[in-house]
Amino acid sequence: MASTFQFSQQQWLVSFFQHLSNPAFILLDDSAHQLQLVSANPAFLQLLPEPVSLPASLADIRLPSDWADDLKKQLSELAEGCSCTLQLKIRQHELERCFVLSLQLSIIEQQRLYFALLTDITQWQQQCRQLQQKLSDIERLKNRIREQAIRDPLTNLFNRRFLNEFMERELALARRNQKPLSLVMLDLDHFKQLNDQFGHQTGDQIIELVARHLLRQSRRSDILFRYGGEEFLILLPNTTEVQAGHLAESWRAQIEQSQIFAAEQPLTVTISAGVACYPEHGTTAFNLIQAADQALYQAKAAGRNRVITL
Repeated sequence: MASTFQFSQQQWLVSFFQHLSNPAFILLDDSAHQLQLVSANPAFLQLLPEPVSLPASLADIRLPSDWADDLKKQLSELAEGCSCTLQLKIRQHELERCFVLSLQLSIIEQQRLYFALLTDITQWQQQCRQLQQKLSDIERLKNRIREQAIRDPLTNLFNRRFLNEFMERELALARRNQKPLSLVMLDLDHFKQLNDQFGHQTGDQIIELVARHLLRQSRRSDILFRYGGEEFLILLPNTTEVQAGHLAESWRAQIEQSQIFAAEQPLTVTISAGVACYPEHGTTAFNLIQAADQALYQAKAAGRNRVITL
């Protein structure tokens, strides 16, 4: 029984626990292997929803419903001189507080005594959650900044800065898998005249419209870039030169048939396109872009509004 605990011989230890500012208590594993609360300081007793007369069975201490079972499991594996910890939550006046319960076993005069100390980590957990939220916010901001760095703000397509990095990756995949990789270089016909006649705002609207058409008509695997000004570049993984030519011709026809209005009058917008393919027209990003650009210039020279493949 709990009464067999020799308080008089261990009064200094009990007194020490009584004066701790943290909640603390002492458990005795009695001869029947029932845990008894034999000593508790005022800070611990204030946590209890109901007054307790000591000694008291652990089962009578009303804290979280599962804390006693968790505690017994921890104590059964505890060796003398070792310690263990357990987290528990205690609700007081609609406020939930979180504690770490630290326990250490000592055998004194053949009696198994567990010394327990509770540390309130409520504020620490709140600070951790706030820190985690700040880290998440920073990560989202980093992703947003990266997106802004690699995307064109007008069309939301990838920009030229990101092209070289992406092409090297796609070329490496094409080499490893022995698959074709095609490029289509597009350019709006007579765009300078449209800008001069209707203004840059209308010019921007035309570029946006062409970008939307390309996004709608492209495949999920295609990667679209605004190469610069009125030029676009589309990277087509696992696509032959012939397939790329058919896709480019489809885009050209769709854009020519689209309706665009400027100053309340309809405009016909056309594009010219050049196609190049790995490995036939180059094995590096520079050579492939140069080949697609050369095919584009041939399309322009041949009268515009057409697709040329090398």
